[in-house]
Amino acid sequence: MRLHQINQLTYPLILETTWQNSLQMGDQILLIEEGILRTTHHSDALKKLITEKQVALYYLKSDAMAYGLFPTIGIALSDEEWVDITFSADANISW
Repeated sequence: MRLHQINQLTYPLILETTWQNSLQMGDQILLIEEGILRTTHHSDALKKLITEKQVALYYLKSDAMAYGLFPTIGIALSDEEWVDITFSADANISW
């Protein structure tokens, strides 16, 4: 399992396409920093990735709180859980 850490709301089209196409079944996506805004701005695209690629979606509780968001998609992680999931991944990819 690979952990893809997304820290931006949007990327240039080529990079956006690259990271999404690189997802493999069973991978995990973690939205951090500005990436948490994807839970409201790109929720349909995230739902599609979850279904089609069978990936898990996570976000940091602290980032959601900082932006005043209450996401209805994904699983909230504490900073400690973020460390755990990072160390349990076979590879970490920061986009």
